[in-house]
Amino acid sequence: MAEISQVAPGAESEEEYSVPRVVREIWRQAPVRKVATEDGGEAWLITGMAEVRAVLSDPRFSRAEAHRRGAGTDRAAVFVRPGMHDTDPPEHTRLRQPVASAFSVRRIRALRPWIEQVTDGLLSRVRDAGPPADLNAALCFQLPVAVICEILGVPYADRKRFRRWSELVTSTNAYPRDQALEAREALTGYIAGLAADKHRCPEGSLLRDLVTARDEQGRLDEEELVRIVFGVLIAGHETTANMLGKGLVAMLDRPDQFAALRADPTLVPSVIDEVLRYVVLSPSTDPHEGVHLVTTCAVELGGHTIPAHSVVIVSTTAANMDPRTFVEPDRFDLERADADNHVTFGFGPHRCVGAQLARLELEVAYTGLLRGFPGLRLDVPVNELSYTSGMLLKGLRTLPVTWQSDGTD
Repeated sequence: MAEISQVAPGAESEEEYSVPRVVREIWRQAPVRKVATEDGGEAWLITGMAEVRAVLSDPRFSRAEAHRRGAGTDRAAVFVRPGMHDTDPPEHTRLRQPVASAFSVRRIRALRPWIEQVTDGLLSRVRDAGPPADLNAALCFQLPVAVICEILGVPYADRKRFRRWSELVTSTNAYPRDQALEAREALTGYIAGLAADKHRCPEGSLLRDLVTARDEQGRLDEEELVRIVFGVLIAGHETTANMLGKGLVAMLDRPDQFAALRADPTLVPSVIDEVLRYVVLSPSTDPHEGVHLVTTCAVELGGHTIPAHSVVIVSTTAANMDPRTFVEPDRFDLERADADNHVTFGFGPHRCVGAQLARLELEVAYTGLLRGFPGLRLDVPVNELSYTSGMLLKGLRTLPVTWQSDGTD
């Protein structure tokens, strides 16, 4: 996703929701360069915005071949079997089409009133309980889980079960590997059970669409259906939930900028891109992390010839901090005019199908907080916030906040 640098005036800060300064300096040595990997091999690291966009839109860079060779697949159990993101066109196009329909602009716009209603209900309970509150538990995970259940047609009552499975399969070392693999099998079995009968799947849900594509149109097989739902279920709530919390921390950590938003919540849609550009979800301590691909032939890129069959690592997080693309990229600025050039959702054929949904959830949640919680602020110093470790995504454990419950600001 993105990174960071100056937070408070005159402060040299290394925020937990950002990329460490030393990593940024490594990225900026060259936009294309050869690096050593942890297993003793070599790869080409791509960190410049123009070069990242070029790779992600060029069919000569194969995700399917990268997965076949095991590049990057040992990080967590979620990657054990290939998902839709591990395929290349035309297979990727075939698998993506029914999912893209469920996340079309028209469908997402139609969901807005329902998302606003769910958000209002969650925030009402927080407000009624009074300050302080843990927004991570009360809002940041509750909202994305409810939304992805609605879109998929997954019973909301089962949310605690698949939340636990999701936590295990996205573990890198927080849990034993055998537990993570068992959770993966349990989740795939659960999905297969839901998809066993079309008539058990809600009308208009993505699950219903996929079952129809499998049973009546012959466009998917059983394994493909399960893989798609597996990926959407996990990615559809984990990333948004963590971005909601960490994005709010980034704003609250800058009182002057947050005050301007609080004075005019209609500005929220215009600042979402800067939150997406700047806030980082990956642990970001390894400068060589990113999307793995393999070249199918020799490719000229950034003044280098990358040989055929080379592993290539694309860092969209680094690209979001490219000074050739963004003015003062290390600065978090909610008035930034160039923020929408970010590649947080990827680029090219694999651009995230849920991008519009994620933006909508962020907008609705932040607007609701600004309008309903005067004087909203962190209840602990920002450097005392606790973050998860040993996971693919680095998220908040809790998000303690307080506000003026008497209505004064």
